[in-house]
Amino acid sequence: MLKLIENALVAWAELARRGGAVLALVILAATAAAGWYAAGNLKVNTDTSAMLDAELPFQKRSIALRGAFPQIKTDIIVIVRAPTLDEADAYAAELRAAVAADGEAFEAVFAPAQEEFFTENGLLYLSENELESRLTQMTKASSLIETLVKSPTLGTFFTTLADNDALAEQSDLGAETLQALYDEIAATIAAAESGADRPFSWMGALDDETREKPAHTRLLYASPVLDYSRLQPAKPGIEALRAQIDRLDEKYAGRVDAFVTGDPALRVEELEAVTTGIGLSMGLSLIVVTILLLLCYRSVAMASFTLLSLIVTLVLTSAFAAHFIGELNLVSVAFTVLLVGLGLDFAIHLLLHVQERRVDGQNNKEALKGALHEVGPALALAAPTTALAFLSFVPTKFDGIAQLGVIAGAGVIIAFFVSVTFLPAALKRLPVSKKRKRKGAVRGAFAAIEKISAPISIVTILAGIAALLLMPQVRFDADQMSLRNPNAPSVKGFNLLFDDEETIPYRLTRLVTSEDEARATAEQASALDTVATTRSLPDFVPDDQDAKLELIDFAAGTLVFAFDAEPGSVEGPAAADGISVLRARLDKAYTDGPGARLGILLGEVEAANDPALIERIERNVFRYWPALTERLAAQLNADYVDLDTLPESLRSRYLSNDGQWRVDILPEEDVRDYTALKDFVDDVAAIFPDLTGGAYQSIKAGETISASMLQATGIAFVIVTVMLIIFMGRIRLVALVLFPLALAAVLTAGAGVLLDIPFNYANVIVLPLLIGIGVDSGIHLVLRHDQVAAGEGVYGTSTPRAVLFAALTTVASFGSLMLSPHRGTASMGELLSIAIAFTLICTLVVLPAAFSYAERHMPAAIRRSEKITLKSK
Repeated sequence: MLKLIENALVAWAELARRGGAVLALVILAATAAAGWYAAGNLKVNTDTSAMLDAELPFQKRSIALRGAFPQIKTDIIVIVRAPTLDEADAYAAELRAAVAADGEAFEAVFAPAQEEFFTENGLLYLSENELESRLTQMTKASSLIETLVKSPTLGTFFTTLADNDALAEQSDLGAETLQALYDEIAATIAAAESGADRPFSWMGALDDETREKPAHTRLLYASPVLDYSRLQPAKPGIEALRAQIDRLDEKYAGRVDAFVTGDPALRVEELEAVTTGIGLSMGLSLIVVTILLLLCYRSVAMASFTLLSLIVTLVLTSAFAAHFIGELNLVSVAFTVLLVGLGLDFAIHLLLHVQERRVDGQNNKEALKGALHEVGPALALAAPTTALAFLSFVPTKFDGIAQLGVIAGAGVIIAFFVSVTFLPAALKRLPVSKKRKRKGAVRGAFAAIEKISAPISIVTILAGIAALLLMPQVRFDADQMSLRNPNAPSVKGFNLLFDDEETIPYRLTRLVTSEDEARATAEQASALDTVATTRSLPDFVPDDQDAKLELIDFAAGTLVFAFDAEPGSVEGPAAADGISVLRARLDKAYTDGPGARLGILLGEVEAANDPALIERIERNVFRYWPALTERLAAQLNADYVDLDTLPESLRSRYLSNDGQWRVDILPEEDVRDYTALKDFVDDVAAIFPDLTGGAYQSIKAGETISASMLQATGIAFVIVTVMLIIFMGRIRLVALVLFPLALAAVLTAGAGVLLDIPFNYANVIVLPLLIGIGVDSGIHLVLRHDQVAAGEGVYGTSTPRAVLFAALTTVASFGSLMLSPHRGTASMGELLSIAIAFTLICTLVVLPAAFSYAERHMPAAIRRSEKITLKSK
């Protein structure tokens, strides 16, 4: 069969050679047309959930969840973080108003803390003890509130504080609140003296719990108008949000951070990271590959022909992907870089053998025919084995990597046909080379390797045995966030969601059909040690409302007069007088602490006698005073809450239009740790097997992909073995090809453990790919070994040189992926480079050592018999 393949390739290549420049131009013209088609039709889908078979049970439940509550996938989340609660509330309120007013970019906006319903009824969500404490604080401050409503000036504020301080513990405010107020005023004055704006935090001064937090967070959920004519339908909304945030950042002098995250933002930035990384990798790999080709051939013409064949392969494969696939995923988008390495192999092997014969004085026709006699069968066998190794993922449930397998498999076949068609046509115009003596530098290097191949092989095999011990530690990382650029703003924002148990994104979700079932699910889940709490619509109906409303009504009797006072109805003392009065009181009463510090600062302000400084201090002290009084007054309007009175913006997130109730189950531990995540999922799944949600998806996706990896690796190994047996016919020869391959696979997996490079969505293709690529090198060396004259050895031919440079170009292309800001793509480059490096060692060192061992220990008659059998095939 191998002889039949050789004759067919020789005939085909001769026809192509006769076609010459005309055929080459036709191929280039077809390539240009294919490039135009690919540019207009090839798209990218950044949804990682679509990379698994939609018919998997957990995928069906995930799709059902997104169908019932589409905002899970479409909402853009803005996380507002500020050093004071006043600033966080003000920033979020302004952003909410801007988004609500932008009907072109957004359909709806939901900012829980800024919604009128929660502003009015927020006190009902406190426990009775917390509510009583809060109302007591508000009541004690009622006199100050009323005074400042009537006269919101620095003079009035400071004079009132001096009066209260003189009363000490008998003052309405109390000593602790006074000290908190002094601390806040001191911070505001110190910032003003340095020329900075540091707004006074009324909430921090008047509320103990608020004061203790180092940072305060507010969330906003924006539902964008989706433009499906764009690659990223939500991008106009994201851009509109970022423009508003830029405007507010300037207004708030950078004191407030706003992070845009959520699925749309993550996908936009992930696509940017992937495309930037692929573009950088593509450019760098082409440069390195060009240098390697010049070193390989020492001929500009040969290097140019090889690069042209690569471009043709890449463009035709892109057109294939555009027509048959249409939409790439975040893994398959890397096919271009993969083919930079893989697409060169056939050309390098063919042209090096052609060059070898041209140097010996043969013309192009004779050199091409002789080269195909030497490597044609190996090329013809290598192409389908590599393609089938890629295609081994197709039967699995991992659709994302299966897509890469289909594209890359087709690309390998395309590269083979380009090499045996375009290159012979191009060679016709290449002038006949002058006969010259071959340089022995490379052969000398290989001769040196041959001398030490035995000890190196022993060390490598021992390392492989040691690597077997690491196999139980090989793991798969199914966390999609581990693939993304950790420095991307959306990823930073996403990680901030873990800071609050209410916003943890890795949660479990169960869909039920009734309120009673939702309550029962929440009750059962809450009893588990791994569950912190649950969230469903009934949870937003406060407990003990009658008692709480009674407390609020009682406090309102005192506070209502304060809030109903006529704003600005009293002029009050001048600011300078208030500063003087408070400074005198503090100097007399305190020698240390906030009071003493404020007294010193007030003395400095008095001494400066700068009206602009005093105006800046007053502006910053009262910046958020109107918002505070408005919010406090609104809280006294609390009314009875039931399911029907909950706002639609909240109801729609927990009760779908078709009557499905959503129950979120939140973890007790940090589920970014895999052990905690698995314990959480397993505990809840033992009660409710019909779960979905991010935590469940992560675990099940990991299990599915791990199984797919093992299945694909097994399929690839079996297919390659069967093909080798069919074409080679001898088990010993097949074993010689497969042994270094298996050794390289074990070493790669072991290196992944030692270097902490787990398998993930992107790099999981490494082992099947290693089988396809590694077996090619073995095929070339084994078949060439059985062709050479006795005693010459395979190192005396151009085949090892071709194997070396084919591997180096592959490492160069794969290695460039490590520079990608996308961690998934970078890990693919890391693990693939390691795999190819081990393959190179095992093929060029261990395999020839195995040849030598076999030559010494196998009877000559058997060796002659195998060679005859192989040649007859």
